[in-house]
Formats: sequence, C-alpha cells, structure tokens
Amino acid sequence: MNGIRNVALIGLGLVISMVISHFGIELAALIFLPLFFLWFTLWDDKKARQAARRYHQSENYRQQTN
Repeated sequence: MNGIRNVALIGLGLVISMVISHFGIELAALIFLPLFFLWFTLWDDKKARQAARRYHQSENYRQQTN
C-alpha cells in the first residue's frame, strides 16, 4: 500500500511540474489550489467524523459498564 502511495505521489508531482512548466505558476495555482482546498476540507471532515464516532463509542461503553 505504501509503495502505491509513493508511486502516486511521484506521479502527482510530475503532473504538477508539467502543468507549471507548460502554463505558468499563476494558472497552475488557479487549477490546483481549489482542488487542494477541497481535498483538505473533505479530509478534515472525515477526521472530525471519526473523532466524534470514537467519542460516542467510548461514551456508550462507559454507560454500559456502569
């Protein structure tokens, strides 16, 4: 799994560098910044849902043991 991630990261880096070299930094930023913010927002939302789920599971466990 880590090998696949590393290859994907290298490929993504190559694609980004090709876009920057072909279109320039301004247009590349215009393309990639919204995608990055969307990805970061979705990732943060996923982490928040996981934390809430863990909290509720531990709360239910404490109620069942008392």
